[in-house]
Amino acid sequence: MAKIPYVEREDAPENIQGMYDALQKKFGVVPNVIKAMANSPELMSGFMPFLGAALGPSKVSGDIKELAILTTSKLNGCSYCTAHHTAAGKRAGLTDEKIAAADDPDSDALDDKEKAVVRYSAELAKNVAASDEALNELRKHFDDAEIAEITLVAGVFHVLTRFADTFKVELER
Repeated sequence: MAKIPYVEREDAPENIQGMYDALQKKFGVVPNVIKAMANSPELMSGFMPFLGAALGPSKVSGDIKELAILTTSKLNGCSYCTAHHTAAGKRAGLTDEKIAAADDPDSDALDDKEKAVVRYSAELAKNVAASDEALNELRKHFDDAEIAEITLVAGVFHVLTRFADTFKVELER
């Protein structure tokens, strides 16, 4: 059982109900983590555009974003985010082997570009800042705009993983 109540659509403020409707239409469900965040509608209203931008189309491919998200989710111990992004990673083209290797930058399942993403994301999760070595390795494969994006994608999931795991948000049924 979650340690914070889920705010259902009918109990949500009117300005949040539109977000619920959009999520329901897109995913067929309003994720429980969003229902939990709705306990703070003002902050949720600001967070959702950031999350949408992080997950939306951009310079960085979906599979690379999902690899960074999975690394962050696994290392932060968030089973909710790991479960959701295992499925999202598969939709983005990651193999089961790559998903399993998302917390192992030395895995043979990953190519050099993917290893650089996992190493960089792991250092962000473990140390807050990545080392110059990890950043330089990432620069072999990505330009500055892409590196900024990978960092922001990982960052948004540091917020989500900490929120979901703190409150033991449950997977949707």
